[in-house]
Amino acid sequence: MSTLADFISLDRVAWLPTCTKQEALQQMLGLVSASGAVKDIAALQQAILSREVMMSTGLGYGIALPHARIATVDNFVVAVGIAPDGIDWGGGLDDDPVRLVVMIAGPDQEQAGYLRLLSTLMKFIKSEKGKILSAAAVEEVVRRAERYELRPEA
Repeated sequence: MSTLADFISLDRVAWLPTCTKQEALQQMLGLVSASGAVKDIAALQQAILSREVMMSTGLGYGIALPHARIATVDNFVVAVGIAPDGIDWGGGLDDDPVRLVVMIAGPDQEQAGYLRLLSTLMKFIKSEKGKILSAAAVEEVVRRAERYELRPEA
Protein backbone atom coordinates (compact mmCIF):
# COMPACT_ATOMS: atom_id res chain seq x y z
CA MET A 1 0.00 0.00 0.00
CA SER A 2 1.23 3.50 -0.82
CA THR A 3 2.13 6.00 1.86
CA LEU A 4 2.72 9.73 1.64
CA ALA A 5 6.44 9.04 1.76
CA ASP A 6 6.10 7.53 -1.74
CA PHE A 7 5.29 11.05 -2.98
CA ILE A 8 7.55 13.11 -0.68
CA SER A 9 11.23 12.27 -1.05
CA LEU A 10 14.07 13.67 1.04
CA ASP A 11 15.03 16.06 -1.76
CA ARG A 12 11.52 17.56 -1.83
CA VAL A 13 11.49 18.81 1.78
CA ALA A 14 13.14 22.18 2.38
CA TRP A 15 13.32 25.06 4.75
CA LEU A 16 12.24 28.30 3.13
CA PRO A 17 14.37 31.25 4.25
CA THR A 18 12.73 34.58 4.89
CA CYS A 19 11.12 35.23 1.53
CA THR A 20 8.10 36.50 -0.34
CA LYS A 21 5.24 34.35 -1.57
CA GLN A 22 6.64 34.48 -5.13
CA GLU A 23 10.09 33.39 -3.97
CA ALA A 24 8.57 30.54 -1.95
CA LEU A 25 6.50 29.39 -4.95
CA GLN A 26 9.62 29.43 -7.15
CA GLN A 27 11.61 27.40 -4.63
CA MET A 28 8.77 24.88 -4.26
CA LEU A 29 8.44 24.65 -8.06
CA GLY A 30 12.15 23.87 -8.20
CA LEU A 31 11.71 21.01 -5.73
CA VAL A 32 8.74 19.51 -7.57
CA SER A 33 10.22 20.09 -11.04
CA ALA A 34 13.38 18.16 -10.18
CA SER A 35 11.25 15.02 -10.24
CA GLY A 36 11.39 12.96 -13.40
CA ALA A 37 7.58 12.97 -13.38
CA VAL A 38 7.50 16.62 -14.51
CA LYS A 39 8.01 16.73 -18.28
CA ASP A 40 7.36 20.44 -18.89
CA ILE A 41 8.58 22.70 -16.09
CA ALA A 42 7.31 25.88 -17.77
CA ALA A 43 3.79 24.45 -18.09
CA LEU A 44 3.76 23.46 -14.42
CA GLN A 45 5.00 26.89 -13.38
CA GLN A 46 2.30 28.55 -15.48
CA ALA A 47 -0.42 26.32 -13.98
CA ILE A 48 0.71 26.91 -10.38
CA LEU A 49 1.08 30.67 -10.77
CA SER A 50 -2.20 31.02 -12.71
CA ARG A 51 -4.09 29.18 -9.97
CA GLU A 52 -2.55 31.48 -7.38
CA VAL A 53 -3.72 34.54 -9.33
CA MET A 54 -7.25 33.12 -9.66
CA MET A 55 -7.53 32.27 -6.00
CA SER A 56 -5.03 32.12 -3.16
CA THR A 57 -4.01 28.65 -2.08
CA GLY A 58 -3.62 29.87 1.50
CA LEU A 59 -5.85 27.65 3.62
CA GLY A 60 -5.46 29.58 6.85
CA TYR A 61 -3.86 28.38 10.07
CA GLY A 62 -0.41 29.03 8.57
CA ILE A 63 -0.83 26.54 5.70
CA ALA A 64 -0.72 26.97 1.91
CA LEU A 65 -1.44 24.23 -0.62
CA PRO A 66 -0.42 25.34 -4.12
CA HIS A 67 -1.34 22.64 -6.62
CA ALA A 68 -1.85 21.83 -10.28
CA ARG A 69 -2.83 18.85 -12.39
CA ILE A 70 -1.59 19.03 -15.97
CA ALA A 71 -0.97 16.64 -18.86
CA THR A 72 2.82 16.99 -18.71
CA VAL A 73 3.15 15.49 -15.22
CA ASP A 74 3.27 11.69 -15.25
CA ASN A 75 2.81 10.91 -11.54
CA PHE A 76 1.92 12.81 -8.39
CA VAL A 77 4.78 14.69 -6.77
CA VAL A 78 4.61 16.48 -3.41
CA ALA A 79 7.04 18.99 -1.89
CA VAL A 80 7.00 20.33 1.66
CA GLY A 81 8.36 23.76 2.54
CA ILE A 82 8.86 24.91 6.10
CA ALA A 83 9.02 28.68 6.64
CA PRO A 84 9.95 29.31 10.30
CA ASP A 85 9.63 33.10 9.90
CA GLY A 86 6.29 32.87 8.09
CA ILE A 87 5.36 34.21 4.67
CA ASP A 88 2.72 36.82 3.94
CA TRP A 89 0.60 34.69 1.58
CA GLY A 90 -2.42 36.98 1.28
CA GLY A 91 -5.94 35.93 0.41
CA GLY A 92 -6.19 33.07 2.88
CA LEU A 93 -8.96 32.48 5.37
CA ASP A 94 -7.06 34.43 8.00
CA ASP A 95 -4.12 36.80 8.18
CA ASP A 96 -1.73 34.26 9.73
CA PRO A 97 1.61 34.07 7.95
CA VAL A 98 2.16 30.78 6.14
CA ARG A 99 4.72 28.55 7.82
CA LEU A 100 3.94 25.29 6.00
CA VAL A 101 3.72 25.10 2.19
CA VAL A 102 2.75 21.80 0.58
CA MET A 103 2.86 21.78 -3.23
CA ILE A 104 1.22 19.05 -5.30
CA ALA A 105 1.79 18.42 -9.01
CA GLY A 106 -0.04 15.62 -10.75
CA PRO A 107 -1.48 14.27 -13.98
CA ASP A 108 -4.69 15.90 -15.15
CA GLN A 109 -6.44 12.56 -15.78
CA GLU A 110 -6.12 11.29 -12.19
CA GLN A 111 -9.05 12.84 -10.30
CA ALA A 112 -9.64 9.84 -7.99
CA GLY A 113 -5.94 9.50 -7.19
CA TYR A 114 -5.71 13.23 -6.56
CA LEU A 115 -8.60 13.15 -4.11
CA ARG A 116 -7.04 10.20 -2.23
CA LEU A 117 -3.70 11.99 -2.06
CA LEU A 118 -5.29 15.27 -0.98
CA SER A 119 -7.36 13.58 1.73
CA THR A 120 -4.31 11.81 3.14
CA LEU A 121 -2.21 14.98 2.96
CA MET A 122 -4.83 16.92 4.90
CA LYS A 123 -4.83 14.26 7.65
CA PHE A 124 -1.03 14.40 7.71
CA ILE A 125 -0.97 18.19 7.94
CA LYS A 126 -3.69 18.35 10.58
CA SER A 127 -2.07 15.72 12.79
CA GLU A 128 1.61 16.48 12.21
CA LYS A 129 1.82 20.23 11.53
CA GLY A 130 3.52 21.10 14.83
CA LYS A 131 6.01 18.25 14.53
CA ILE A 132 6.77 19.13 10.90
CA LEU A 133 7.38 22.77 11.79
CA SER A 134 9.71 21.79 14.64
CA ALA A 135 11.58 19.10 12.68
CA ALA A 136 15.35 19.46 12.70
CA ALA A 137 15.96 17.33 9.59
CA VAL A 138 14.16 16.39 6.38
CA GLU A 139 14.29 12.72 7.42
CA GLU A 140 11.93 13.50 10.31
CA VAL A 141 9.30 14.87 7.93
CA VAL A 142 9.55 11.92 5.55
CA ARG A 143 9.48 9.44 8.46
CA ARG A 144 6.22 11.00 9.66
CA ALA A 145 4.81 10.78 6.12
CA GLU A 146 5.48 7.01 6.12
CA ARG A 147 2.74 6.63 8.75
CA TYR A 148 -0.01 7.85 6.40
CA GLU A 149 -1.36 5.28 3.96
CA LEU A 150 -3.42 6.28 0.96
CA ARG A 151 -6.79 4.62 0.86
CA PRO A 152 -7.10 2.03 -1.89
CA GLU A 153 -9.41 2.80 -4.78
CA ALA A 154 -13.03 2.00 -4.09
